[in-house]
This record gives sequence, C-alpha cells and structure tokens, in this order.
Amino acid sequence: MQPPTNSYNPLHPIEVDDYLKLFDYVLTSQGLMYFHILKRNHLLGKDMTLDEYNKLRLLYVYYATANKNPREVALWQDICITLDDKGIFEKNMYQSKEDLKNKLLIVENPDYQSGLYKKYIDHIKESRNPK
Repeated sequence: MQPPTNSYNPLHPIEVDDYLKLFDYVLTSQGLMYFHILKRNHLLGKDMTLDEYNKLRLLYVYYATANKNPREVALWQDICITLDDKGIFEKNMYQSKEDLKNKLLIVENPDYQSGLYKKYIDHIKESRNPK
C-alpha cells in the first residue's frame, strides 16, 4: 500500500481535527500496549483468534483517530479490507468490545460526538450511489 500524503483524509468529510470525536471509546495505556501486541502478531502472520482480530480492528481505529492520524486510519481501513478478503469477517464484535471495556483497555471518550461517524458513512453511501 502506498502511504497517503499529509493532505489525504480517509474519513472525508470528517475533518482530521474532529477524528477524536468519532468514537465512543478511547484506548488506555494498557490498551495501547495490547494494541501494539495484536498489530505485531498480525504483521508477523501469527495465528490469531477471531476475538483478537475483532479487538485489533477496534483498537486500531481508536488509536488512529485519537491521534488524528490519517495515515494510520488508512492502514486500519486496509487491514479491515485485507481481513475481509481473507474471509476473517467481524463476528461477535459486541463481546470483543465488552471484554476490552471490562479489562479497562478502553474507556469512554469524553469528546465523543454521537452521529459524527454516520456523516462519514452517509458520504460513502452517497458516493457509491449518486443520484
């Protein structure tokens, strides 16, 4: 994958400065360490459970958006597409997220703005189905 340029915004029309407001949870320091373990295991091609892949997806997007990092968001999107292409689909995501919450690897995001991510999803849908 070609690294995006600094001006690239994979979550357009959401502004990069608003990335932190997109999701209801953010990583804790323990969550950040666990994210790096999962990411490393994935990149090294180690066997992972579906639950670990679910958690990688969740932690990656929380990491990338909390850091307002378009490059990491694009890499998260690429990992999600790659996993889907390999037949590793999101399943039991709710339970994976609950486990992250219970282990205090993620906590509620005080900057969360309900409905902001829907703005991105609506933009994608509209782009694919122009009227």
